Amino acid sequence: MFFAVELDFETKEERLLKLNELSKSRDRSQFYWIDLSEDSLGSLDEVLSIFSVSISEPVKKQLERNISRVNETENWIHFRVADVSLDDHRLRLSPIDIYLGEGFLLTVHEHDSNVINGMQQSYSRNFRQVALSHGFLHFELVDHLTRCYTDILVKIAENTKTIETKLFGSTDDAIFGEVSSLMRAILEFSNTVVNAREVFHNLSSRLSPYIPQTTQPFLEKKAELLDRMRTDITTEREVLSESLTLYMGIVTHRTNHFVTRLTVISALFLPLHFLVGVYGMNFEYMPETDWPYGYIYFWGLVFFTVSILAYLMKRQKWL
Repeated sequence: MFFAVELDFETKEERLLKLNELSKSRDRSQFYWIDLSEDSLGSLDEVLSIFSVSISEPVKKQLERNISRVNETENWIHFRVADVSLDDHRLRLSPIDIYLGEGFLLTVHEHDSNVINGMQQSYSRNFRQVALSHGFLHFELVDHLTRCYTDILVKIAENTKTIETKLFGSTDDAIFGEVSSLMRAILEFSNTVVNAREVFHNLSSRLSPYIPQTTQPFLEKKAELLDRMRTDITTEREVLSESLTLYMGIVTHRTNHFVTRLTVISALFLPLHFLVGVYGMNFEYMPETDWPYGYIYFWGLVFFTVSILAYLMKRQKWL
């Protein structure tokens, strides 16, 4: 989908443009925001050429590798952030490439983006009410991105509580798969937040005509917000890890208790096996076999032995 808007900060007028209108109406006194997604990605080179920006293939490959870096030339600045969503304990990343240059801001993303959708819904109101320069678009981008990250952090906290409830209730082995997926999502989300923090911190201290100085303090504040958010993400990961450790400790305790009971039962039957083995031998001369009360004597010996063992084990709190 192709989206382009022409912004006049003096008259507070805006005009939506199509791709074929963009090259004809290009006015250096105006500012343009262009968004390319899905079927319009093939227009990237054409849009960049309209603003006299050319990027060679080697440079494009380098930009794809430098995820957390701000790349700058004389004519443009490029950086990348990631829109995120959480679905069934799995984190989905949608990279957004941002190009800044003289008179334009270009956003490029392959999939539908909640961050860009939020910008398109709110930019017009803020443009008319408070915008003094194109820096307000930087504000819109960073603000919607941090809101998105905050929402994901809330969802992670909710999923962590849900898993904790399952761990200490009735559950099965499937819970380990859920914990593993959420752990992986938390780690990926933490890396994403760190990358965005590095980008915003870099932009807040960079001297460039494409980044208004009035916007830089706001970018630094957002970088600090992301740093605190990373701490909260680490806390959620530790809580989940400690819950799993506690659950495994409870399972181990239950298993040990069960094994202890089996051991006690085995210990009770061990002397009985010995007695049965003795009186099961085929010797011709065994005095007890000729006793009139030999059978009762045998069961009395069995009862006495078991009673003594049971008393001693109960005294030691094994039973």
